[in-house]
Amino acid sequence: MIIMGTLASDDNMNRFVPRNDLHDPGDGEAVPPIVVHVPHSATVIPDEFARDFVWTPAERTSEILQMTDLYMEELVADEMPALIFPVSRLVCDVERFRDDTREVMAERGMGATYTHGSQRQLIRRLSPAKREKILRRFYDPHHERLSGMVAAALDRHDRCLIIDLHSFASEALPYELNPTAERPDICLGTDALHTPEELANRNAAFFTEKGYSVTFDQPFAGTIVPLRYYRQDHRVTSIMIEIKRGLYMDEADGTKSAGFAKIQSDLHALQLMLRDVSPADG
Repeated sequence: MIIMGTLASDDNMNRFVPRNDLHDPGDGEAVPPIVVHVPHSATVIPDEFARDFVWTPAERTSEILQMTDLYMEELVADEMPALIFPVSRLVCDVERFRDDTREVMAERGMGATYTHGSQRQLIRRLSPAKREKILRRFYDPHHERLSGMVAAALDRHDRCLIIDLHSFASEALPYELNPTAERPDICLGTDALHTPEELANRNAAFFTEKGYSVTFDQPFAGTIVPLRYYRQDHRVTSIMIEIKRGLYMDEADGTKSAGFAKIQSDLHALQLMLRDVSPADG
């Protein structure tokens, strides 16, 4: 079950082409208690919001390449319920807190609605009214869908695992809070309540056995949980998986490399492994 958007062509980067692929495997009990969340893989900037940006076409292309977790939607196994945000994070970043006073990246102009980019440069001017319009158009519906998918898993299984799927640049970008941190092949982001030690260790062991280097919470930390459940419901577990981009793509032009097939195969295998783990196995 995938909810996503696609870009019609690279030549028309601002054309928003929504596509809803809703697949129900049938028996509700057959739907796994997992939600794969992909918030940063889209490159779409709808025309209505493109006018707010203060960049040249070349700067736009560069910023999208730097800030987009390209191809992450292709790492979602077919059997997994997934929520894939259809608009570029440069328009709206659904991984941030809605309230800037709660969001550490807001100090760098990179809260839920970015005004600054990867080089800490000004990329957009927003009025409070326009910011609220963006949040209501994109942020709120996305989080309603995520909460609904988690609620459905809890109703069916009394548990839900969120796999928060991202990638990161091989070299630190100026906007990062921890630019000197180790940059492994795989970064696993955790939460004190929502990432049990067994879940973290199981993921780390999987990637280590596949030959990847792994760290916890560096260079990026944390993992998403809907506010309805955040620090309140231990039945909702979550882990962020960040993949170093140099493993699967040419970071200079955004094209896939020969390593993509292995990353894709391994991520699909991980999701199926997590699906088949029962609570008693933990």
